[in-house]
Amino acid sequence: MKKVEVTVKERDSFGSPESRRLRKEGWIPGVLYGGGSDGKPLSVEAKALKHALGRERGNVILELTFDGQKEAHPAILKEYQNDPISGHLLHVDFMEVRMDQAIDSTVRVELTGTAEGVKEGGILDHGLRELHIRCLPTDMPGHFEADVSALNIGDSMRVSELTAPAGVEILDDPEVHIASVLAPKLVVEEVVEEVEEGEAAAEGEAAAAGEEKPAEGGGEAKGEG
Repeated sequence: MKKVEVTVKERDSFGSPESRRLRKEGWIPGVLYGGGSDGKPLSVEAKALKHALGRERGNVILELTFDGQKEAHPAILKEYQNDPISGHLLHVDFMEVRMDQAIDSTVRVELTGTAEGVKEGGILDHGLRELHIRCLPTDMPGHFEADVSALNIGDSMRVSELTAPAGVEILDDPEVHIASVLAPKLVVEEVVEEVEEGEAAAEGEAAAAGEEKPAEGGGEAKGEG
């Protein structure tokens, strides 16, 4: 796991208006948890954080240094909120860590190779996209790779088939499917059956209804005296 230094500022004012002001100026409101405190409000420059995290997000040790102080706080990105439209970060929570204590985190699973079943027309289903792991911060992998090349139609790859790096414990159920190759879905066209018998039955009902109807003009003719 790489380490990146990031300077942050303490935050004294709160509320939605203040958060909007910070974002407008290019800063993200957040909180640093751990270290025996209930949480220290802070703000971090959006560009600096984006550059520090790269694609790894939670798998980077951030050496957070408060503006004007020398002490660095090793931390990981614990949680974050994105704008649903722009995707920009709205709020971040950091968790201070000790380098000699294992932490729980998640890492993404990347599928590699082309499954044999896909070559035959099958559909690759990527089931588990993140792994829950436990390890020292320095042992945190950036991601896990799962080679699906040998999967045929109907085959699956489970968590138990992954090899964790030294010092890393996978916490997910070993039987959970990471990826499967499904049979191609058959598009069955509905054949409209002829309804001759039904039509005949309907005509018969109509005829029966006509027979039950009384005939018109049924009176007797009167002859002359």
